[in-house]
Amino acid sequence: MNTRIVRRSAGLFGEFGQPYGSAFSYREYLKYEPLFGRLNAEIVTRGFALFEAALGRPRLRSFLKRILPKPGEGPSETTIQKGWFRCDLLRITQDGHRVRGLIAHLGDPSNSATTEFVSEAALTLALDSDKLPGGSARGGVLTPATALGDPFVARIMAAGTRVEIGV
Repeated sequence: MNTRIVRRSAGLFGEFGQPYGSAFSYREYLKYEPLFGRLNAEIVTRGFALFEAALGRPRLRSFLKRILPKPGEGPSETTIQKGWFRCDLLRITQDGHRVRGLIAHLGDPSNSATTEFVSEAALTLALDSDKLPGGSARGGVLTPATALGDPFVARIMAAGTRVEIGV
């Protein structure tokens, strides 16, 4: 899901004279625990494919609109508080050196994390414009990395999101 954003960031940083490197590549995976991992992966992959196909058919899309949550509906406060996400990162350099990283958040990813990240992004733009990558002169259709950079990371960390490099 983040592939296009990461690749756009790499392209933009290249245009800004800060390239990721000529051998840069990016892949993203969902990790499932053993025992039923393969089955879970199959179910999720096929489920997403079916859902996407259903959205392309007017009758099925109409049916889904009736059964899916309506705007303003969503998970309970308990569900939001019990949610979490964890992204394990691995960077392999051209010479084979491995660097691990971690991004983790306690709280539902689609509610708690999104709300926090959007709020912190707005505060970063409003209060830290002098610290943004490229300064206030950089504009256009940017990604979080190229627009907000380290000031944003500092803000989400201060708000409770774990961001670690070299773990």
